[in-house]
Amino acid sequence: MRIILIGFMGTGKSVVGKKLSQIKNVEFVDMDNEIEKVQGVSISYIFEKYGQEYFRNLETNLLKELLLRDNIIISTGGGIITNKGNIEILKKEDKVIFLDANVETIVKNVSREINKRPLLKESSNLNNTIKTLLSDRYEKYKKIANFIIDINEKNIEEVVSQILVSIG
Repeated sequence: MRIILIGFMGTGKSVVGKKLSQIKNVEFVDMDNEIEKVQGVSISYIFEKYGQEYFRNLETNLLKELLLRDNIIISTGGGIITNKGNIEILKKEDKVIFLDANVETIVKNVSREINKRPLLKESSNLNNTIKTLLSDRYEKYKKIANFIIDINEKNIEEVVSQILVSIG
């Protein structure tokens, strides 16, 4: 069993994934945390020093490696779907879950950690930046997902419960 959580930054992929892994008693990997651990630096630093393309290559390599494992829950980075190769890889999986949120929910969730978000920290208008990025990515998330979970107005337990019901 592999469960892959996708969605925009600030949709709760990490916290939901961690909770699911505890319930299912399987390994959990947050891809952003794993990249930071292996590289020894923050995602922001990687973006600043080496650029987004370099980071996306690290992300793709890690995704391929993680998908060789069974009994794992993977929380992807929000931009995983910006790489066409990743889209093709993820389309082959049968438990890809899109955590869907509106702009207001995302703004509320990311504004606490704006400095950890390389694509947002230089933004002069957070709402517009998120709207633009989300509109670029939304259809890709939907296209890949086997299940779409609306997280707006829900707590973590409700989201996790809905996922468990959805995947059976």
